Amino acid sequence: MILPVFLLLAGLLVMWQPRTKRWQSRLRAHLGGDERRMKQRANTFFLLGFAFVLAGIALLYKVTMS
Repeated sequence: MILPVFLLLAGLLVMWQPRTKRWQSRLRAHLGGDERRMKQRANTFFLLGFAFVLAGIALLYKVTMS
């Protein structure tokens, strides 16, 4: 029961991370201010977080229905 909740929380955190000013400033320094690559990286994090959320929902459904 802990794993689905962990996946949900981790997924939400990973989805939220690119929106923070700290993350954006560090990534801007790392990528040299390339906005296209920053947006691409943010979208990748969003999709990864969304996959975690879906996996958490699927596991939560499996645990509660069995």
